[in-house]
Amino acid sequence: MHKLFKYLLIFLALTSGVNLFAQDVKFTAATSHTEVATGDRFQIQFTANAKITNFKAPDLSDFRVLSGPNQSTSMSFVNGAMSTSISFSYVLMAVKEGMFTIKPAVAAVDGQAYSTNSINIAVSKGVNVQQQQTQQNQPEETINVSKADASKDLFIKSSVTKSEVYQGEHIVATYKLYTKVNIAGNELVKNADLNGFWSQEIDLGQAQWSQEVFGGFRWNVATIRKIVLFPQRSGTLTIDPIEMKFIVQRRATGGGNSVFDQFFGRVENVEATLKSEPIKIKVLPHPENKPTSFSGAVGQFEMTTNLSTNKVKANEAINLKIKISGKGNLPLIDKFAIDFPKDFETYDPKVADNYKTSPTGVAGYKEFDYLLIPRHAGTFTIDPVEFTYFDPSTKSYKTNKSEPFIIEVEKGNGNDANVTFTGVNKEDVQILGEDIRYIFTGDILVSHTKSSFYGGLWFYLALGILPLLFILVLIFRNKIREAQRDVLGSKSRKANKMANKYLAVAKKSLDLQQQTAFYENISKALFGYTSDKLKIPLSALNKENITEKLNGVSVSQETINNFIATLELCEMARFAPVSVSEQEIYGKAEIIINQIEKEVRL
Repeated sequence: MHKLFKYLLIFLALTSGVNLFAQDVKFTAATSHTEVATGDRFQIQFTANAKITNFKAPDLSDFRVLSGPNQSTSMSFVNGAMSTSISFSYVLMAVKEGMFTIKPAVAAVDGQAYSTNSINIAVSKGVNVQQQQTQQNQPEETINVSKADASKDLFIKSSVTKSEVYQGEHIVATYKLYTKVNIAGNELVKNADLNGFWSQEIDLGQAQWSQEVFGGFRWNVATIRKIVLFPQRSGTLTIDPIEMKFIVQRRATGGGNSVFDQFFGRVENVEATLKSEPIKIKVLPHPENKPTSFSGAVGQFEMTTNLSTNKVKANEAINLKIKISGKGNLPLIDKFAIDFPKDFETYDPKVADNYKTSPTGVAGYKEFDYLLIPRHAGTFTIDPVEFTYFDPSTKSYKTNKSEPFIIEVEKGNGNDANVTFTGVNKEDVQILGEDIRYIFTGDILVSHTKSSFYGGLWFYLALGILPLLFILVLIFRNKIREAQRDVLGSKSRKANKMANKYLAVAKKSLDLQQQTAFYENISKALFGYTSDKLKIPLSALNKENITEKLNGVSVSQETINNFIATLELCEMARFAPVSVSEQEIYGKAEIIINQIEKEVRL
C-alpha cells in the first residue's frame, strides 16, 4: 500500500509537470450587450491569448454588420512577464426581433483547432430597420489583394535624381507611398538589393504626409525611404524593388443603397503587398587619362596638409596631417601612398571623419594623421603629397599638390630610453630598448656574504616554482590570444551591455521628446543585441532568421513573438501613429532583452 501511494505521487508529479509546459490557450467570445432593441448597435469580440491562424467568424446574417472584422493586438506586463493577445471585433446592428444565438468562432493554434463560446442576444422591438436583401458571411480573415487591385488605392513610386552617372558619382533614390485609403499597419517584406552600389541611408524622421495630384487624382503622399548611392563599377546596374505589406481599410461592397447604409457601411481590413518598380542606372567609366595619384575619389574636394614641426631630435615624433574636405564619395577615400624616408619609422594613419548625408549627397571632411619617428640625425625630404579626384560636373581630373616637406633631425640625447609623443594610442609604438649607460666612476663597494644563494633552500624553491610559473603564464597567454581571436564570441558576451547603452540613449531621447531618435535607438538596441548575441551580421537580419536563430538557442515562443511584435511597433511608428506609448515600448524592449538573456542557451 505504501509503494502504491508512492507511485501515485510520482505519477501525479509527472503529469502536473507536463501541464506546466503546456500552453494554456484561451479563445473566448464576448459582447457589449446581451439585450438590445432593433436599431441598436452593439459589439462582439473574439479574443485569443496566443497567435492564431485560419480565423473563421460565425454566421452573422441575423444582424447587420456595420464594421469588421477589426483586428487588434495588445501586449501587457504583469510582474515583469509579458503577455500578448489578438482579437477580432465586429460592430453589429439588430434588425429583427427575437432570440438569436451567435455560434462559436473557430481558429487554429499550432495546428490544433480551438473554438469560442456561443453568445445569446435578445432583441426587442425598437425602431423599424430596413433589412438588407442579401447578407453574406464575413470574410474568414484579412483579404489578400493583388498588386494590380491595390494600385487603384495605393502604390509605391521609386525615382532617382539621375539615371546616367559616372562611377563613384552620387545619386539619390527616393521611395514614396501614394494612398487614397486609411493605412492600419505596414511591414517591410524585402529591402531593395543594392548590388554594385555603396549606400548611405538618409534619416527622414517621422513620416510627413502631404497631398499631391497624380494621374488626375489627389493622393496622400509620404516619403518612406531615401538613400544616397555611389555606383562602384561601370555598366548598367539595377536597383531592385522594395517590397512592403500594408493593411488598409476599405468600405465593403454589397451594402444597401440608402443614405443610412452608405453612411454606416461595413469596413474591411485588406492586406496588400506592393513592390516598387526596378530602376536601371547607366554608369559611365572614368575617362582614360587617369593620373597616377587618382584612387577613385569623385566629387569636388580640397586638400590641406600640416606638419607638426620640421625640426626635431632623433626618436622624437612628428605628425603629418592630410585633410580632404568637400562633397562627394568621402567615405570611400582611402589612405595615401606616401614615400617616406627609410630612416623614418612610420605607422598606419589615424583616420578622423565628420560628414553628413543629405538629399544633396555626402559632405564634410576626412583627415589622415600619420605618425613619423626619425631614427637618425640629418636633413630629410618628404616628396609633395598629391590628391587627384574626378569632377563629374566638368568631366575632368583635378589634382591638389602640397609643397615638399623638409625636416631637420638633430642628434638625440644618449640617455633617452623611450619615445614620448602625443596623437596616437599607447599600443602603436614599442619600446626599442635602452641605450648603453655611462661608465660608473664612483667608488665600488664590495661586500662578502657568509651564505650563498646557490645550493641553498631558496635556490631549490626557485627551481621548483619557476617552471610552474612559466606554465601558468603560457596558459594565461593562450587564453588571452583565444579570446582576442574570438571576436564574435566577445561581442556575444557583451551584447547585453551594448543593448543597455542604446536603451540609455533611447531614454534620453524619450525625456527630450525626440520621437524619431527614440524609435531609432530602440531598433538599434533590439537589432544590435540580436546581431551580437546570435552572431548574425546586421545586413542579414530579418524576422525569419531572427525567429529561427532564437528557436535554435532555446528561447521560448512567447518571448520570440513579443520580440517580433515590438520590432514591428517600432517600424510602424516611423510611418503612422501607434496606440502604444513610447514609455511602454521602452519597457517592453528592456524586458524582452533581459528575458532573452535569461533563456538563451548558446
